[in-house]
Amino acid sequence: MNKIKHADWPYILLHIGIYLILLLIAGWLLENTAEITAFFSLTSFLILLTFFHIYRLQKCETEQLQHKIQAIGEVQKLLPLRAPIQPMTGWAATPELAVTVLRQIIFNKPNTILELGSGVTTLINGYGLEKYNSDGLLISLDHSSEYTEITRKELHLHELNNYVNLQFTPLKDIELNNEYFRWYDLSNFSPEIKIDLLIVDGPPVNTVKYARYPALPLLADYLSKSCTIIIHDTNRKEETGIVKRWLKEFPEFTADIHQTDKGITVLSRQ
Repeated sequence: MNKIKHADWPYILLHIGIYLILLLIAGWLLENTAEITAFFSLTSFLILLTFFHIYRLQKCETEQLQHKIQAIGEVQKLLPLRAPIQPMTGWAATPELAVTVLRQIIFNKPNTILELGSGVTTLINGYGLEKYNSDGLLISLDHSSEYTEITRKELHLHELNNYVNLQFTPLKDIELNNEYFRWYDLSNFSPEIKIDLLIVDGPPVNTVKYARYPALPLLADYLSKSCTIIIHDTNRKEETGIVKRWLKEFPEFTADIHQTDKGITVLSRQ
């Protein structure tokens, strides 16, 4: 059974509000038979709007499911998987994100990839480097010791340790442009690193408001001249705002928005 999503509530509340207001106006201006007629007419109209909304949602979800199936098929075809990977559902990286990252590895062959938040994409990156750019290295930062160990076990199972430097990196309080965040502690990060591909899928959005904003300002000096940034979950208002701020503060980047269920935005600097 489909659940009501957060994105549906504005639509639902708006139309219920309009419906109630129109009923009140009808009750005030009309009498008896006319009022009853107006009630049934408005109710029928609301039901038709609801059916149209459900149809639109079902059509959109069907298209998104087709995209996911295609993406999973591409991952399986392009990578030499040695063991099953974890489901790409819930809080995990989506199949669309996995394919977006994989395309960057295949066509741009980044030598250094930095990933904020480990998980399924860590395995995809590792396999991608093994097959398409064996001299490359993925540095993966995760603020959770529990998830770091889970990912470490998965890397061992898939025999990908030679391509991934997985680091448990706690969050710490930082001040940036008179704003306060909890972000990854970079005190042990080598200043000589030059990042060709940055994947922003952490820290969790419930950490602070605009939790992922510090990624570009704090890592700007580590980025290669020609680099790419992939940020996930850009269908959310906060991530959309983060991308807008980045583009304003770093106008040398251009953005390519991928319309997926969670949203992916790819920023490039040539």
